[in-house]
Amino acid sequence: MSNEINAIIINDVPEELQGLNLGFNGNKYYVLLDENGQRTSPTYLVTDTNIPDDVKQNGVVVDKLTQYALLNGYQLDVATGTLSLIPPYEPSLDEIKAQKTATLKAERDAKEVEPITYNGSRFDYDEKARDRINAAIIALDMAGAEATLEWTTADNTNVTVTANDLRAVIAAVAVRSNALHEAYRLTKEEIAAATTKAEVEEITLNVSVQNTENSDK
Repeated sequence: MSNEINAIIINDVPEELQGLNLGFNGNKYYVLLDENGQRTSPTYLVTDTNIPDDVKQNGVVVDKLTQYALLNGYQLDVATGTLSLIPPYEPSLDEIKAQKTATLKAERDAKEVEPITYNGSRFDYDEKARDRINAAIIALDMAGAEATLEWTTADNTNVTVTANDLRAVIAAVAVRSNALHEAYRLTKEEIAAATTKAEVEEITLNVSVQNTENSDK
């Protein structure tokens, strides 16, 4: 009685794998495959003495060429003995929704600290600028109602501002921030309601310009 372990027969070797000189072409290997025929374990020579039980019991036996293919981006259809390249990963609809939500949240957060337009000038509003504005308001209040100072804008021009001007800048930011958060809330609802990947990809963060600018009119 023969103890030979038979390997899966490959019926159609992909052209790019034909003629490879792999050496030891008589070797056979145990390997675990998932439901798509993609390798989920190391490969083990059938003569190895340390093959895990689950690989030996649930795996398949392949020849040297198939082992090489499984280690280099191919999958195996066990039923038909067909090797094919593993297709590019396609994220699920839920994964695309999660990524779109994270992308739009990052966009919202970035827009919240962009320069803000007030009275025709653009004022920085990152963390450092916010600290400067708050400190300047305190200084101007202490100096009196008519006090002013020269302020360097985001465009590197100087404008004269009062404490109330700087408060108005903060107010303009608050209006913009509210518009951004409302827009983000609406996009999350759109994302949740989308039924296709194409619908999700088309969703954008729409904030009207008038909600992001202010003036002293």
